[in-house]
This record gives sequence, structure tokens and C-alpha cells, in this order.
Amino acid sequence: MNATPSSRRYRIRVRGHPDDHWFRSVDGLTVARLPNGEALLTGWLVDQAALHGLLNRIGDLGLDLLSVEQDSDLV
Repeated sequence: MNATPSSRRYRIRVRGHPDDHWFRSVDGLTVARLPNGEALLTGWLVDQAALHGLLNRIGDLGLDLLSVEQDSDLV
């Protein structure tokens, strides 16, 4: 996704590794499976609604949300 004036880059860390199908459905985000059993999602989200939608999907999967950070270096 290309950055727009309302988009922001985020780093979202969760405990657990969602299945491959879910990883492919996270448009525009890079997902890294970390060796400590966590996953790190990074990328641009178009607005707050997109962020909240993603956080809801994470909750629906039963994954523990560990952190959400806006990447201030790229805003």
C-alpha cells in the first residue's frame, strides 16, 4: 500500500502464530513469525478504522495482543 496523508505505519506484536491463510489475508502488511512464539505485523494502515478492524480480527483469532506502536519515524 502507498502512504496517504491519513495512513500510518504500525508495528503490531501478538503472542502466537496465526495460520498461513490468515497471514495471506492481511493486505499490505508484512508478517514475521518470531522464534519466541510471537508474530510481528508491520506496514501501512489507511486509517483508524483499518487499525481497529485488524485488532478485532486478531482478537477473533484468540491471539494475545502484546503491543501496538505507530512508527513515528515514518509518519
